Amino acid sequence: MSLVAEAFVTQIAAAEPWPENAALYQQLKEEQILLSDNASSLAVQAFLQMCNLPVQVVCRANAEYMSPSGKVPFIRVGNQVVSELGPIVQFVKAKGHSLSDGLDEVQKAEMKAYMELVNNMLLTAELYLQWCDGTTVEEITHPRYGSPYPWPLNRILAYQKQWEVKRKMKAIGWAGKSLEQVLEDVDQCCQALSQRLGTQPYFFNKQPTELDALVFGHLFTILTTQLTSDELSEKVKNYSNLVAFCRRIEQHYFEDHDKDSSASAASKSSKGYLPS
Repeated sequence: MSLVAEAFVTQIAAAEPWPENAALYQQLKEEQILLSDNASSLAVQAFLQMCNLPVQVVCRANAEYMSPSGKVPFIRVGNQVVSELGPIVQFVKAKGHSLSDGLDEVQKAEMKAYMELVNNMLLTAELYLQWCDGTTVEEITHPRYGSPYPWPLNRILAYQKQWEVKRKMKAIGWAGKSLEQVLEDVDQCCQALSQRLGTQPYFFNKQPTELDALVFGHLFTILTTQLTSDELSEKVKNYSNLVAFCRRIEQHYFEDHDKDSSASAASKSSKGYLPS
């Protein structure tokens, strides 16, 4: 987004209060949405919960094609439509809600660095597993991704998406990686996050930031999504403070707010509650 466009959006956003009917759009929860999109959607839901901003989750089979960026989730707030966590954080900030205003410049730079780490490692690993691991592709990804559509459109759309992701993997140097190498990358990312979190309730001590929302979205979804094996979730389970972190956010921002929240529903509909 250009500086002029960003300033224009900021000016418009600041002029209106947060409405009660704000909506977050994602794919169909039970039969369609994939790990990476579910994680990204949950991260945005967690962020809005942390800001105490109400939002209704709306599931649409064509949510990916409705999004202005072609990615989910996206939110509709009044006449404004904004997609993905980063732009949504800026949009919400323009309305006077920020989770990171209490950080100094060094802390903000550190927060952004860890968010880049999560996006570059965890999100990319999720995409790799979904679209480059043969067993996962055949048993989970293709059937779920194309589920709302009739044959042969369901297969065509799935193969188009697979080609797009594989092209991205080639561009960033991940195409030649083995699953074992990808899982090792995930482990290194979790190790870095675990060390940064330590014994604190959140990454920057007592108050959550958008980093906490992002990490929760990905780790919680990895822990509670049924895949063809448990190798990915086991990498996260090796770090007890990260599991406790996910449980803490689930309980405080989802179970306490709404017993039927997305996070609670996700944990119940896949592997059950987080390990104790």
